[in-house]
Amino acid sequence: MDPWDSYDRFVRVRLLGPVDVVDAAGLPIAIGSPTQRLLLAILGSRVGDVVPPARLVDAVWGESPPPSAEATLRSYISRLRRVLGDALPTHPGGWSLRLAPEQVDIAVFERLLRLSGQVQDASARLAALDDALALWRGPAFGELTDDPALRPVAVRLGEARGAARESRAALLLAVGRPAEAVGAAEELLAEYPWREGAWGTLLGALSGSGRAVEAADAYRRAHAALAEVGLEPGPALRAAQAVALSTAAPTAAPTAAPAPERAEPTGSGPAGPAGPAGPAGPAGSGRRRRPRRPVTSLLGREADTAAVCDLLASARLVTMFGPGGVGKTRLALYLADRLADRFPHGVLMVELATVADPTAVPAFVADALGMRGADGDAGAALEAAAELDALVILDNCEHVVAAAAAVASALVENGRGVRVLATSRELLGVDGEHCWPVRPLRVDGPDAPAHALFWDRVRAACPAPVPGAGPASDGDLEAADRIVRRLDGLPLGIEMAAARSGTMSLPELADRLEDHLGLLRDVRRVGTPRHRTLADVVGWSVSLLDAPHRAMLRTMGAFAGPVSPVDVAALAGLPEPETLDLLDALVARSLVVVDPSRVPARYSLLEIIREYARRQLGASDAVLRQEHARYILAEVRAADAVLRTPREAAGHSRITDLMVEARAAQTWALREDPPLAVEIAAGMHVFAMTRLRVEPLHAAVELVRSLGLHPPPGGEPHRLADLVSDLAAGLPPGVTAGAAATTLATAACWYVSAGELELAVACAQRGRLIAGDAPERRFPLELLSDTASYQGRIGEAVDHGWELVAAARSCADPHAEVAGLLNVAIAHAYAGHAEDGRAALSQAPAGPLAPSELGWLAYGEAELILDRDPDRCLRLLDRAVALADSVDNPYLGGVARVSAVSVRARCGDPQQAVEAFAQVLRHWRDQYALTHLLTTLRNLVVLFQRLGRPRPAARLLGAVTSQAVKPSYGAEAAMLAGADSWVDDALGFAAATAERAAGATRTVIAATETALDDLADITAEIRGG
Repeated sequence: MDPWDSYDRFVRVRLLGPVDVVDAAGLPIAIGSPTQRLLLAILGSRVGDVVPPARLVDAVWGESPPPSAEATLRSYISRLRRVLGDALPTHPGGWSLRLAPEQVDIAVFERLLRLSGQVQDASARLAALDDALALWRGPAFGELTDDPALRPVAVRLGEARGAARESRAALLLAVGRPAEAVGAAEELLAEYPWREGAWGTLLGALSGSGRAVEAADAYRRAHAALAEVGLEPGPALRAAQAVALSTAAPTAAPTAAPAPERAEPTGSGPAGPAGPAGPAGPAGSGRRRRPRRPVTSLLGREADTAAVCDLLASARLVTMFGPGGVGKTRLALYLADRLADRFPHGVLMVELATVADPTAVPAFVADALGMRGADGDAGAALEAAAELDALVILDNCEHVVAAAAAVASALVENGRGVRVLATSRELLGVDGEHCWPVRPLRVDGPDAPAHALFWDRVRAACPAPVPGAGPASDGDLEAADRIVRRLDGLPLGIEMAAARSGTMSLPELADRLEDHLGLLRDVRRVGTPRHRTLADVVGWSVSLLDAPHRAMLRTMGAFAGPVSPVDVAALAGLPEPETLDLLDALVARSLVVVDPSRVPARYSLLEIIREYARRQLGASDAVLRQEHARYILAEVRAADAVLRTPREAAGHSRITDLMVEARAAQTWALREDPPLAVEIAAGMHVFAMTRLRVEPLHAAVELVRSLGLHPPPGGEPHRLADLVSDLAAGLPPGVTAGAAATTLATAACWYVSAGELELAVACAQRGRLIAGDAPERRFPLELLSDTASYQGRIGEAVDHGWELVAAARSCADPHAEVAGLLNVAIAHAYAGHAEDGRAALSQAPAGPLAPSELGWLAYGEAELILDRDPDRCLRLLDRAVALADSVDNPYLGGVARVSAVSVRARCGDPQQAVEAFAQVLRHWRDQYALTHLLTTLRNLVVLFQRLGRPRPAARLLGAVTSQAVKPSYGAEAAMLAGADSWVDDALGFAAATAERAAGATRTVIAATETALDDLADITAEIRGG
């Protein structure tokens, strides 16, 4: 008897379901903790391989393992060895699971799959698959299936299981059991409706059983299910439909289908092209993010879609490359829509076509991924993004390929969950990159994808028959063949050509296209043939435009991203109705893209058409680009003014819409008109500071560096003498003192968020000196007051605050006036002078204020009350949070939340404060906001004290009072000193000192992770009673 016939009595480690170990009698043996099960799963998925400690440490603790990680790991291994005995030996390079393959269910499953492919008899193949599938008890690795260390293997195994189930259904039909085949196929399709082979089996089983009507209905269901993921039925499924339609009577004898291909084991290959990974749904909670959905059908890309899905199942970085106009972006959009549910954090698309400056790419990507509150540089924000379990699509990388490559590397090297899909005309050229070429559509034969795309777009352009034309004649078919061949199957060219079919016959269209491209091609000397052809198509399409439409296309070329018709009309100098008519006509000609999902609709150009407009139509003309930059500056200033009024939400929305254009205008102006670049940066100051937007904050730092305005390095940069001595050269020509001072204040804000307070003071001091008596002095004054408070210089903070109030009142700026009064009040609160703080807040302007200003006043009043009236304090803080959230102000919302959770820790129910602290810590950790994390952790020490947790408190004290972080002072310092004494009393001096020393070795991020673990333990104890 083949020993594999009785495989079940050999299995000891079971991973195809909840991870466990069974004894010789088949009874499960308890494994102590999820961590032990995780380690067993990693070792079991690589039976016989030596797994190094570093890999296991990374799997358990990620990027921030505690100092005792290896010792703790050895303890876990020791506990596992109590269950597995000698099957878990220690090697010089780590540990391995030393079991026979038949003792691990994954190995048995893959062995049976190979066996099913080696035997010829269909019944024997079916028996092997039945045995293989019987091993499964749920998703691979059970509750650990989505753990980053196991997810690739779980995806691979889940796909292998799906392929085996598909093969089993086909074999049931092949051996003459159609009713069972129907049930097996239906069960599989209920979970994986995109498996075309299962649909074919279902149709064959139904039609072979004489159930032709049900078979026809099944084909309609298959067509709808495949269409949802951007696929069309293939030849095999269409053939099955034809058989179903030709079935004559319900009594026809069942027809045995050909035996299916063997179900491949996937021990060394990537997962297949299925959608959501594995048999279980994706993990995670909350709303997933997904890009805009594609609005037109995707034709001829089934193989590309399946291949890229396959690559993404196992590879962290995949690049789709090909010539411009081949359809990389559209394919990426379809993949994003198809894969959105596969990733707990969804799919995030970053469109790099609007970024002209490679140095801006990291900050732009960080901003696009939602890392708005990142402290430190953009690289730190990308490290935080790298931990997302998401698919990040970097679209149109070719013009900033080196910067895009660096960002892609940072994302995949610094995290364990994120995957990156890049589209580019060239490869990124980084380690770990997997590549997939996106080629033009096949043009040979009437059923070629290029023909299907052309006729689909012709029907869209001319839904009613062209006068004098009936169904596609031989002449039309021949003309269509000439067109798609002449365009080399490039989708963009085909679509633009089809858009003209409503105004001329297809033979005429083919003739004119042939003549035009022939003339252009004769004079070409460089570039690939496909690129030449696409550029020719753009030129041909433009040559058919009249002067007003050409002028509108030129105007659109000056914009960097999607814009409203109001903005286009303003730059074109035309009435809005006329502008809309011209834009809609260009949309109909496939030269402009419209997004009707937004109100008002947004219009944009494909990148290759924008390039043509700038090179051939004069969209890069200095006069037009300057007009664009000056228009954007005026709009930014107008929105900034609204941002400081009760209509703050509208101002916020408008500046958000202008971000892409402002960046493009600033990049151009830095080369051609530096004073204009400074003015644009200054106009973004309030928005950048209050919204904690990485990109404009970082751009201000780079701008002041490039113009020689940055304070000198080294020494004591906060000293006025250093600053004054370096100002002798004066400002760059044309740069106003007010704009320079404001931009320096923005740079100072960047350094404050990064925790580099000395550089922040230096930038703010320099801005204050440059401003003189100009109204813009209020912006560096606000930063000087802020930094003085952070450094404990209360007198300076109050003085700068009152100076800010005077400057704000002189130019009637209630936003700055509230900021100054708040800084004075907060400084007094820190010094314990609550009455002086209330006196300052009582002078708040009486007129209508922006929601953020009202929120700051509520926050200031709460800070003056705190523990003396915690209930009223929390009501005020809740009001501040609500006002901040109503206008998307994360700066105000963040500090108010930290203050609220701190009050709850000191005065509220400590058990209720546990979850609130965890939420705030996760929020700031995910945004890599070190300043906010440090403040929150210091207040968490008090909660640990109230809960009677001296060891977590001592470790946390070591981290938040180490020399690596900014010092505490005032009431906060007194609070920490009291906790320090309590820890000494509770643990004894020696033990407390040891715990503090261990905590002092941890970064703020590492301390946060440890604190979250401690809070999770406390929550579990509370719930456990």
